[in-house]
Amino acid sequence: MPINFMAINEEDDRSKMEQLWTMYHGLMLFEAKKFFNNIADAEDAISEVCVKIINNLSKIDELSSYQTRSYLVYIVRSVCIDILRKAKKSMEEFGDMLDDVPDKDVDILPDLVMKEGYETIREAIKSLPDHLKDVTFLALVNNYSHAEISELLGITESASKMRLYRAKKEIRKKLAGDLNG
Repeated sequence: MPINFMAINEEDDRSKMEQLWTMYHGLMLFEAKKFFNNIADAEDAISEVCVKIINNLSKIDELSSYQTRSYLVYIVRSVCIDILRKAKKSMEEFGDMLDDVPDKDVDILPDLVMKEGYETIREAIKSLPDHLKDVTFLALVNNYSHAEISELLGITESASKMRLYRAKKEIRKKLAGDLNG
């Protein structure tokens, strides 16, 4: 067991965490590897996941249950998304992908990318609400399909498509405002 749970004061909580680790480490690592290219990053994510689990041990009643398994997978996915979001992938990837955004109303993105650069796009994306940022990041940076996004975020494919549509619309609005202002 590579993670030391001795820092947990309560013996019952320490035992519970060790059991969770034994039962679900493989599953958590499997889920984390979906987000990262190397095992070291996935293991780092699992370390952060363990901290979250320790802080929420009271929410876990039965160790071997579908509910516990689902809860742990949700935490792994959330932590991985947060880590990726914090990593701030290069805006070159965003720029290349935003060029492919169909725009029925105004075709400002190609000109904006050339004139204003990637910083403007980054700021527009950062200003999106979290639920739109998550979908935008997963779809445009990581090239996840709407089916994968829906599974990761626990939403329907339709909701994923709608969120990406709304995010692109908001980005266009913000970028058009920057060009006019």
